[in-house]
Amino acid sequence: MDASLQKDPLSEETRGWLLGLLWRPCAPDERATTLSMSPYLDYYSSRCQHFSHDGGIHLCVKSHSGLVDIADMILAGATRGQVCSSLACPPATNNTNRDDIDRTIHTTVDLCGSLLLMAQVGVHKFGFSRTTPLSWSGEQTLRQAVEQHFQPQQGLQPDHPRMNKLFTAKNLSLIAGIKIKWTNNIVDHLLLSDDDQSVAIFHHAEFLKYQQCLKSSPFPQAFIEETLRTLALLLPQNDSKPCRWLLAQITEHALDPCVARCGSLRAQNRRFEHFSVWHDRLVILQQAFDESSPRGIRQWWNDRRNSVQWYTFWVAILVFLMTLFFGLVQSVEGGLQVYLSWKAMNPGTS
Repeated sequence: MDASLQKDPLSEETRGWLLGLLWRPCAPDERATTLSMSPYLDYYSSRCQHFSHDGGIHLCVKSHSGLVDIADMILAGATRGQVCSSLACPPATNNTNRDDIDRTIHTTVDLCGSLLLMAQVGVHKFGFSRTTPLSWSGEQTLRQAVEQHFQPQQGLQPDHPRMNKLFTAKNLSLIAGIKIKWTNNIVDHLLLSDDDQSVAIFHHAEFLKYQQCLKSSPFPQAFIEETLRTLALLLPQNDSKPCRWLLAQITEHALDPCVARCGSLRAQNRRFEHFSVWHDRLVILQQAFDESSPRGIRQWWNDRRNSVQWYTFWVAILVFLMTLFFGLVQSVEGGLQVYLSWKAMNPGTS
């Protein structure tokens, strides 16, 4: 498929061709459809557009078929250095030096890596703004770079051994006032930012599920499974209220609809010990949730973490409103009595 990387939007033929060659499932009946993978294909198109500005002079391939050829080498287990050595990049001008050519090759490989991982690979001007990059050195395969970056992180000790059922993305937003930032960069998943006032959540559940049935995924299967469990934890499918909230989020932010179908976790599966890669980020996020206090009437109404405190607060509000109401009634009644008394004493006054 020699369609240009700068062509947008991708045709339906190109989208189907990309899924067929870029991602090869273990069985033909597991092949994804362009509809189910539409969020990923939109991401693919936007990344290609971003890297291809200035007429594509920053890339050494100009078509989707060129990217697929590089992806095949990467998924076959070639190191970054081997992939770069295999690429011949013609100079953009007669004055182009070797450093510029090498930079173009590495930018192209970074683009391909970002398309395979849905992550920012490397540090350069084409990356996502304010996001965390994944480092990929020359002697590593992409799979090795992923395994090095996503190592088990269980250094933090949680206050409680298990996350309770109120620990959901909806409650993070409505109770704790933590802004949910839906991200296309899996490296930023569950990362708190803005002084603990926002958290990134990677929403491409269909992409993750499809990785489980590929012949050669760049992700370890245990990592994919754990990441999907974090989505089931924060976006439980069996709770009707979070689902309604999530459906509104899907519509508003054009999220992957599959993120609403990740299931839910039983109480014993919400224990911190069952998470290794995302353990420390979950501990930090749980602490931010527990330490938050309502800052408005809506947050006070939604905050049921302490039922005694919740009932006490609203009973006090009710008593205050009733006192105010009856005080107002008594004032009106007293004023009316004074007026009627004055009226009776001055019958001739209109």
